[in-house]
Amino acid sequence: MMDPFTVVLAFFLVVASGTLTWWIATVDSNLRQNRSEEVTEREKMSETILQINNLLLDMNGGINAILYAHPGLKSLINAHKTLDLIEASVGGIETSENQIVAAEKLLSSIRGLLATVDVDGDLVNAEKNIDPGMLQLSNRIYEILTQVGLGPADLGLSDLESRRLGELAYRSGHRSWALSCFEEAARLAPGEKITLRALEHLSTEAGDDEGKRIWLEARLRQDPDNPELLRTHAHLLAQAGDPAAEKDVLRLEALGLDTAADRSLLSGLRARAGARSEALEALDAALEADPSRSTDWLQKALLHDELDEPENSIKAVEHCLLLDRQNGDAWALQAKLLSTNSSKLASALKSSIHAVALNAGGTELILLKADLLTATGKETEGRESLAKALQNDPNNDELRASMAAMSLQDGDPLQAESLLRSAPTPPTMSVHLQIQWGRLHLAFADLRRDGCGETDKSLLSVAGDSFRGALNVDRESGIAWLGLARVQRLMKDLDVAEESLTRARRLMDGTPSIDAESALLALDLGDLSEAQRLIESASVTDSENVIITYVKGNISAAYGRFKEALEFFTETIKSQPSHVRARLNRASVYMALDKVQEALDDCEILLNEAPELILAEVRRGEALMMLSQWSEAKNSWEKVIDSNPRHSHALTQLAACHMSSGRPELAESPLNEALGLNPESSMAWHQRGLLYLDWSRDEAAISDFKKAVATDPTNIEAQLHIAAIYHEAQNWNEAEEAWRNILSIDPEHTVARRRFDECTAKIATSEILNNC
Repeated sequence: MMDPFTVVLAFFLVVASGTLTWWIATVDSNLRQNRSEEVTEREKMSETILQINNLLLDMNGGINAILYAHPGLKSLINAHKTLDLIEASVGGIETSENQIVAAEKLLSSIRGLLATVDVDGDLVNAEKNIDPGMLQLSNRIYEILTQVGLGPADLGLSDLESRRLGELAYRSGHRSWALSCFEEAARLAPGEKITLRALEHLSTEAGDDEGKRIWLEARLRQDPDNPELLRTHAHLLAQAGDPAAEKDVLRLEALGLDTAADRSLLSGLRARAGARSEALEALDAALEADPSRSTDWLQKALLHDELDEPENSIKAVEHCLLLDRQNGDAWALQAKLLSTNSSKLASALKSSIHAVALNAGGTELILLKADLLTATGKETEGRESLAKALQNDPNNDELRASMAAMSLQDGDPLQAESLLRSAPTPPTMSVHLQIQWGRLHLAFADLRRDGCGETDKSLLSVAGDSFRGALNVDRESGIAWLGLARVQRLMKDLDVAEESLTRARRLMDGTPSIDAESALLALDLGDLSEAQRLIESASVTDSENVIITYVKGNISAAYGRFKEALEFFTETIKSQPSHVRARLNRASVYMALDKVQEALDDCEILLNEAPELILAEVRRGEALMMLSQWSEAKNSWEKVIDSNPRHSHALTQLAACHMSSGRPELAESPLNEALGLNPESSMAWHQRGLLYLDWSRDEAAISDFKKAVATDPTNIEAQLHIAAIYHEAQNWNEAEEAWRNILSIDPEHTVARRRFDECTAKIATSEILNNC
């Protein structure tokens, strides 16, 4: 009997043997099945390969049939193959050992391609679409040709082949290649119309007017009576400003082929040449043929306006607007024409509103609209329209400058300064803004003048810099030269000012402000007759200009015609209440006419509006002294000195006030200071002489009076004091000489004549007694 271990072992051996037998049987069955399936698959694959081979044979036959039916496809394929071989060459074309061979293959492909492509180079009338594959191939060809370094002239193509290659280049976007191809075609066949038309077309697209003209004229040589060519050539020449354009239009007229548009062009050419009447005739002929052309009606209106025929111009512009209500230029012209008639300001305003809304007329119409709003009682709306226009276009320097000028005209320099400072600041400031900055500085100089010149000079130099800045931007700006001339005149650079005025006159001849400034310069040069002639010349052109009445006032004052001067200055102030110089001068004229209170009133107005205008304080002090209001006058002079401690005239007058108010001890110090600042002040020497005379220091007084006469020989008051001192001291010889000096200035001086005779008698008596 077996033990349990042996029983278990035997059991496991039996089980293992059975399992192994089962596994071997299963594997054998699977192997047999796989062999059977492989045989089946091989049979199927053989059948499939046979089918594919048959299909490829059929396709090859079909492709050959297609290539026989369409030879161009073969050229395309061959060209692509050639390009592939060239691009695949070792190192590419640039380093290929046999570039000549590559170029020959490429050229052969190009010729084959061009022989089958269905184009003839007509870029203008081409109707057929080119196959995208052809364009792609063309693009590859141009890239390869560029790498090889070959151009159209190097390919040895015929003119037809060059045109075809050019059209392919054009259609694929290679414009420079297209131009070169057509230029080569033109060289090979100079009179070929298709080539010339294509070259003109390429020049037009490139914006090359000179090239377009060359090829267009070449076409005209081939077909001189072609109306379309004549019209195109005429318009091209007209745009270039060439008067030869008229010949083309006249040829059309001779051929009996001219149209209304041609006559309109002829009119424009004649108008540009200055023959306005002939231009108008041509335009009337055009409108008679076709009255529906609104542009011709507008041109007719413009011509009538240039001929100073406002009624005809208005009628023409109305015809234009009946045809085209959206013609902004017509609305702008109508607004300008109607604005000159005070009874049609409302209609002019409506026209200007239309023009501005259509962005026509530029800055001029924006300003005209504002002026018309003001003229029709809508001043606030006028200002608002300007502000809105500037807000919409802050870079409009011309508008900003005009608004600043208006503010200066209204006496508001701070508003003008605000407008100028808020302008965008480009690298170079425009000439408009530079000029207004110069005018603003001139206005500030007018408002801060102190009468002694030092403050004036520092302020004026800034204005001069602004006008020079404008001239750096535009040397042909007559307004800038005029402004600079005024600055130079006020700074006493009279010769330089005359040169600047000459330049301004060359650029702005006939402008009244030129003659007005020239008249002021003539006044400063002491030539009153020339100043009178110049201002009369200016008044013929613009008699209502405030600068003309102002200058006339200055001339009348220089002649001593103070009542006449007063009328001119009053007229100036009435037109422009903010005119500082006119009011200052009127104050001086009032004092000359002994109307001191009126002078004082003008000074008070000036100081209320411009507290820093020290010259007005000077005039106020002088007026108060004439009224013997010494205390108030002293206050005025002290204000002047506080503003400018070096004001010698104020120091002298302050001393006079001290003396007149019974405080002579306070007068010597300011007088000494005044003489230290200005030893040439005759008034200061005279005043100190009076002080010393009051203190009974006769010798010191005579010394100062003599210095007063030395600095100003016409100072008759100082001469009288010298003579009186000598006479009272019975120094008859010195007194006689002093009285003689006075008589040389004023032969009718009664006191001097009587005292002179008295001295002569005394001397004669003394000589008789001495002889006895």
